[in-house]
Amino acid sequence: MAYSNERSKKPLGTNERLRKTAAFVLPLALLIATSARAQFVEEEVFVIPSMMIECTFRPAGPELSCDRFGPRHLRFVLGPSGVAQMFNVAADDECCGADNVLDFGMTWSQGPFTCHSARSGLICSREEHGFSIGKKVVMVY
Repeated sequence: MAYSNERSKKPLGTNERLRKTAAFVLPLALLIATSARAQFVEEEVFVIPSMMIECTFRPAGPELSCDRFGPRHLRFVLGPSGVAQMFNVAADDECCGADNVLDFGMTWSQGPFTCHSARSGLICSREEHGFSIGKKVVMVY
């Protein structure tokens, strides 16, 4: 029988199988890790044309939060699970500092979240949970 190393007395076929398996598995693992990282951006901010709603996507979590500015400043937060949350914000901040405008009729998507901009407001969701932000009516679900 042929041996790969006289000291170890291991059959030559064992190392060859291991080498072939590693040659297949390592590039596959790198491809999966790279595509998972490429799916998310660092942080993304967008506004709708009325400039009264600004949203921020954060991949850590992941989390989507949108602020509706005006006389009653509200913040809507949608995390990785559960229903969306709505908070009153006591802030004098003015909207909006983002150059990324989600025009009416357009859809934004990142990670598990999707938002649709319309003249009536903004609707964002993750699976069956989300929120709707209008000028007069707001809803979390």
